[in-house]
Amino acid sequence: MDHFFSHIGVRVFLMDSKNRLLLVRHTVKDENTEFWILPGGGLEEDEYSWDAAVREVKEETNLNINVIDLLYVLEEKTENGLRVTNYFIGEVLDGNLTLGEDPEFDDEHQVLSDVRYFTKDEIKKLPRVYPEVIVDEFWHVLEDYLPKYKIWHRRPSKGFGLE
Repeated sequence: MDHFFSHIGVRVFLMDSKNRLLLVRHTVKDENTEFWILPGGGLEEDEYSWDAAVREVKEETNLNINVIDLLYVLEEKTENGLRVTNYFIGEVLDGNLTLGEDPEFDDEHQVLSDVRYFTKDEIKKLPRVYPEVIVDEFWHVLEDYLPKYKIWHRRPSKGFGLE
């Protein structure tokens, strides 16, 4: 293993006024696969995860959002190291929902293929969704969510007293 951390990423739960969840379809032609996933992606150098969440949603959906809070953190061990993804809940501020582009891919290899809101029942009928918690567990978390208690705080850091 070359690196302890192979990837730090973000995903954002965004609901509309009809209690539908926003998902983006990824179609990977080289692997002959497609799946629906929460908007999000990887952090850029020197970027906070909160800022990455706002940027990634804008790139993929053309929506401007506010990140409300951290819902949970997922850690996965891979052959490349530890993959950590922060899952936020957010709200749409403005913008028109349209399919964006992933700047990591050119037009020929673009993986984003659709974006739209889904009801809980519609999500259950989709062939592949990620993370799997959006099929059932997320809806219970949403019902129990207490926005008065912030479990995640954004605070500038100077490290261990070093400038």
